[in-house]
Amino acid sequence: MRSALVTANVFQNALANRSVSRGYYANLLQRLSAQPVTWYMTEFDYALAIAFWDTFRLGGDAICQSAYVEMLHRIRHKCPIDSDILEGSNRYRINFCDALRIACARDRFLDCIVTWEPHQFARNAEEHNQVQINEYFQLPIRIEDAESQEMVTLKIGIFSVRAFLLQLQQDQLEENEIEERRLLRSRRLQRFRLMNFYLQTGEGNEVSVTLCDKVGRGLQGTAIGNSPVDALQKAIDQAVDQCIPLPTRYLSRWSVPPATLFGADSPVEVVVGVECEGISYEESASHSNVFQAAAEAYVQIINRICSDLRFPDAS
Repeated sequence: MRSALVTANVFQNALANRSVSRGYYANLLQRLSAQPVTWYMTEFDYALAIAFWDTFRLGGDAICQSAYVEMLHRIRHKCPIDSDILEGSNRYRINFCDALRIACARDRFLDCIVTWEPHQFARNAEEHNQVQINEYFQLPIRIEDAESQEMVTLKIGIFSVRAFLLQLQQDQLEENEIEERRLLRSRRLQRFRLMNFYLQTGEGNEVSVTLCDKVGRGLQGTAIGNSPVDALQKAIDQAVDQCIPLPTRYLSRWSVPPATLFGADSPVEVVVGVECEGISYEESASHSNVFQAAAEAYVQIINRICSDLRFPDAS
């Protein structure tokens, strides 16, 4: 969830509550303001939040007041109530102010609404049950797709403050798990790494490389080619073929896409294309040395070929 409309009662409960729970509400406001969310409020909610501050700030403690002001500063967009919003609010058979909030969220394609009273937005028994169980529900919204002109259904989450923070925490855990799986997959596919690269130019183009396999062994290759790229491919193939009998690879293309350079040591992106067993592979890598970038891109292609052909790990 990247965008949310927050209602005025989220502020009101934090500032006006005079019980021992005041610290709890202040903590929730602090946690809300720390989230990587783009916050919206309707103009009338923002005016209410300011009015609550003017009325109750003398009764609050310093921590609560600080949390209140910090959250107010996080409001980046104040949604005006114009004729389109008023007309749009007529679609929702709930109290007038909450209908306006939904219309604003729909107009700006927001992910959710955060409030202390999600039950006020519920329109039927199923939505009320979801609020009772989870403190949130998904409100289906019909909108017209700008390109196809067809009506599509989106959903706006109506969350209590607690449920919203729990959902963000769950989303972060899932994102971390996805990233961890991506890293594990990347490591699994990385059968070879380029450790050292040396190019000697002159009458001939001689390249020496050292690759490292999964178990840390160094594999060396040295070759002379018609061009530096031809030589580096032959040297890498020589090192790889020491432990895995891959099919013949044909270098189909290599290129340096247009880019703006900012100095002699600026990294240069190189794209390498290879044909193997009737399959086309393409990878890119960046390095200040254009030929080392080409070597790293070629090693990435070797790793993909190993994965696609499911070669077992060499012992």
